[in-house]
Amino acid sequence: MAEVQLLSTWASPFVMRAEVALALKGVQYEKVPQDLGNKSELLLKSNPVYKKVPVLLHNGKPVCESSIIAQYVDEAWPAPKDGVDLLPSDPYGKAMARFWADYVDKKVFDGMFGLLRSARKSEEEKKAALENVLSAMQTLESALPEIGGAGPFFGGGSMGLVDVMLVPLLAWLPAIEEVVGLQIPFAERFPRLEAWFAACRGHDVASLLPSSTKMSEFITQFILPRFSS
Repeated sequence: MAEVQLLSTWASPFVMRAEVALALKGVQYEKVPQDLGNKSELLLKSNPVYKKVPVLLHNGKPVCESSIIAQYVDEAWPAPKDGVDLLPSDPYGKAMARFWADYVDKKVFDGMFGLLRSARKSEEEKKAALENVLSAMQTLESALPEIGGAGPFFGGGSMGLVDVMLVPLLAWLPAIEEVVGLQIPFAERFPRLEAWFAACRGHDVASLLPSSTKMSEFITQFILPRFSS
């Protein structure tokens, strides 16, 4: 068995976070795909509480939940040559990064999934879901220069924990916009976030993410039918 394994499914934004964190720290790992419709004994044993991916196995010891995995990876492995750590070195900087990582989970991704759930609802419900996302994005737009300074990322000149938590939007957001039929006016309303997306697309970790076309097909074939049942 490899020293580091990642129990995963390709479409999960939470798995994407773990993969990006591992890549940023230069950690070699074995990807172990999981069928969530027929959960393996390894998954059930490794994550008996939530029974979901991602799960990081480090020397056989499981670490669960994407934010916790990213922080564990940051602490367990030193930054590669010319690399950086995902969390700042000072306690206050760490606290702020953790706060905004939590915000991304609770507000941004919940808002995005709410927008997706509105795909087969009325136009009024779609617009209400979009307004919820716009509100979350406005908060991030205001926070980005405070956290990241002049750099394009929330980590400044390089990706940090908040960027790791947010970067799966490169794959998911265009697909959600296409499926719902609504578009977030980033260039018009959120120029710093628009620049953040551009910087992420130009980063090496972008190659780890599936295309938005593939995500759109996945959402249409596997997620939307669940909303009708």
